Amino acid sequence: MLQTTLTCGKCGSTALRKNGSRNGQPKYQCTACRHQALFVPAAIDKAARYAQVAALLLERVSQRAIVRLTGISRPTIVKLAKKSASHPAPAAQTEPAAGTRTR
Repeated sequence: MLQTTLTCGKCGSTALRKNGSRNGQPKYQCTACRHQALFVPAAIDKAARYAQVAALLLERVSQRAIVRLTGISRPTIVKLAKKSASHPAPAAQTEPAAGTRTR
């Protein structure tokens, strides 16, 4: 399980309290400086969306369709496609057929 510690973006304090929600996302208020914001860890959301893009690329969905589905810009999708092409998945090793020689 991944645990993240929320910190205030203004003062860096970890003393936060829940203060309502907006669009289904919880809002938090810093008890030290009274700063209020959505403290959503961006890296987790970003990793989930990039994994979705990778899955769609494997299904050979067009880049423009991926842009419409995920909201990620096309240059980013091209970058992810090049990255996945340069690191192909390891091929499954097969056993040699019976009666063949291996060196």
